[in-house]
Amino acid sequence: MPDSISSPSFTSALVAVIARLRREAGLTLEDLAERSGLHRTSLGLLERGERGLTIETASKLATALDLNLTSLLALAEARDEGVSPLETALSPRRLPLTVSHNDSTLLALTGLEVGAIRSAVEHTYDTLDLIDAELIARGSEPISGLVELANLSSMIGNLVGAGMANASGGLYARNRPHAFPDLVPQLKRLPDLEIKTALETNSPKGHLPKAGVYLTFRYSLGTPTGEYTRGKENRGRTAWIWEVRVGRLELDDFSVSNTAGDSGKTAVIRTNSMKEMAVVFFDPRFYPYSRSWAGLSSSGVEAAAATRISSTKSGPPLPGAS
Repeated sequence: MPDSISSPSFTSALVAVIARLRREAGLTLEDLAERSGLHRTSLGLLERGERGLTIETASKLATALDLNLTSLLALAEARDEGVSPLETALSPRRLPLTVSHNDSTLLALTGLEVGAIRSAVEHTYDTLDLIDAELIARGSEPISGLVELANLSSMIGNLVGAGMANASGGLYARNRPHAFPDLVPQLKRLPDLEIKTALETNSPKGHLPKAGVYLTFRYSLGTPTGEYTRGKENRGRTAWIWEVRVGRLELDDFSVSNTAGDSGKTAVIRTNSMKEMAVVFFDPRFYPYSRSWAGLSSSGVEAAAATRISSTKSGPPLPGAS
């Protein structure tokens, strides 16, 4: 990788993206200087186009703006190519703490804190947005327009799994694709973790039912700027995760059938079993139901669901868990 960024148009686009992200984050030049370890005067000269930009400086600024360098460069390339924010998300999709719920239940079942769920979702968003920015800059459709929805769900599941492993602090490692479990515990006291994903109101499914601890992620398709309207005919092109649940499932929590077109048996988590799993993440902006469902609504999480710990799906706590 070169030490400096030599293309004038790309450098200009990169500086513009850095300045925009700084303003969107509500940071002053002094704030960004403190976060990045760079001098405030240098940053001012940089934003005014009076100083060049090195890879090392760009990397420090990316970290200060809660991005990796690759994502920052992709955003600059998208700007340089004239990609519109209406085509793909051109700002990091960061989540408020209010999307998290039932911290104690998640900790008791998995040894993880709810912050790991938020980090995994943000990791998924960053990766999808990076892919979309590259595709659209080259005149292509975003990834959601290139693959079948079943394959998109599988891709999101893989990205979430990688994000969960990264955010686990070494408690879990990502397994190889199509191997059980998705997340392999690195301590004997921790359980195997399986991840299932589904679109909108669909129940997550897989090929073989297995008893164990599950994390289910469901997502909707909205706009890059976060607008969402229910209904298949209103689907956007950007994936937004609206719900994550955790629970211990047994074999009878799955409905198993041989469905035409599926490769072998299909094991779908039963609706009642889904409802008994604890909600650990909920973003009501992308709620796909027209009415309240299992304590959730477009207004948020009802009090009963926010504090509910199901004895059936929670199971015994981990050794040492409080």
